[in-house]
Amino acid sequence: MSADDFEKIIRNAIDKGVIPGCVVVATNKSGTLNYSKAFGKAGVLPDSKPLNLQSTFWIASCTKLMTAVAAMQCVEKGLLSLESPEDVARLLPEYAAPDILTGFDDEGKPILTPAKNRITLRQLLTHSSGMGYDFSSPQLIAWRKSRNEEKAAFIMDIQGYVTPLLYEPGEGWEYGAGADWAGQMVERASGGLTLNAYMEKNIWQPLNIKHIAFHLETNEEVKRHLVNVSARVPDTGLLVHYPRPLISDPAKDSLGGGGAYGSPIEYLRVLGSLLRDDGKLLQSASIDELFRPQLSETSKRAWMQHTPDGNIPVGTDVSWGLGGMTTLEDVDGRRRKGSVAWGGMPNLFWWMDRETGVAGVYASQIIPPGDMQSNELFEAFERHVYNMVGGSQ
Repeated sequence: MSADDFEKIIRNAIDKGVIPGCVVVATNKSGTLNYSKAFGKAGVLPDSKPLNLQSTFWIASCTKLMTAVAAMQCVEKGLLSLESPEDVARLLPEYAAPDILTGFDDEGKPILTPAKNRITLRQLLTHSSGMGYDFSSPQLIAWRKSRNEEKAAFIMDIQGYVTPLLYEPGEGWEYGAGADWAGQMVERASGGLTLNAYMEKNIWQPLNIKHIAFHLETNEEVKRHLVNVSARVPDTGLLVHYPRPLISDPAKDSLGGGGAYGSPIEYLRVLGSLLRDDGKLLQSASIDELFRPQLSETSKRAWMQHTPDGNIPVGTDVSWGLGGMTTLEDVDGRRRKGSVAWGGMPNLFWWMDRETGVAGVYASQIIPPGDMQSNELFEAFERHVYNMVGGSQ
């Protein structure tokens, strides 16, 4: 796929109203590839401005990778351990003695059983701790309803993430708030710094990143360049302006599972640093942990049942590393075995491929997540990147 072919695909999608626009950026290990393009506009409203490389997005679960980096930095410093349940009990009293939600009685009241296993930081980072999200787990949705409570996953207050577990720690998989609590461990182990302040000092400043933040009120540039959210109407497939913030603003807490905003071109600096193993963020052994498959066979089976990934062919062998989804086999014309990838709720996607030596980001602000049209455009972008590098680093 030539550059002209790829850009024609994106422009045709914009012309047909499939997306209002997107930003795509990619780099390679040697630094010879620096691809960055902004297409279309920052929303569907008539007065929407053109997207540019300074445009910022709610990056949602793309935040999780930065939280994993922060946690591994604390492991390197001896502030945290991946394996110690004592760390979790000490720093997260909210989960020192958690209960497991096993069902509901005839009156609809929750049935809670004390957990036998204890939670570790490794489990928090790999979604195998027993935690879920109260907007996606049917059990936690029912639990909230039984308490006459609204979902709390988007209020950006860590206390809203205190819920029962869904299974014994280490014995299942559920996409959930583990990274949010891992971020709290970083805060509480590092002398009370907020996660925003910790990342600013230890991740963003070393990479000269100035346009990523958890709190819009503290970064005028991030706020000024923020892209509008568009929603796809299920019946027609058309996009409409979504007028409400997707998460609480201002945010009470810096939540490591999905609280950050930022520019794709600066987020790519995080991917590039890890790809090149340049020592600015982590030691080599810690980077290996981000990529290494971490799940037990039991947890892996649960992951495959709960969260089929729409960005790679169905049936592709995958697991989960500390940094995201790990691909355990080559995807033809795209990422190679050992790559790690994930994304963010409003259809953002990123990946790092150490074998080929490339990394990239596709950024948009479209809901709901899992938008098939966005998946197809991301796939076209990924294929374009591999065509550009021709298998070289």
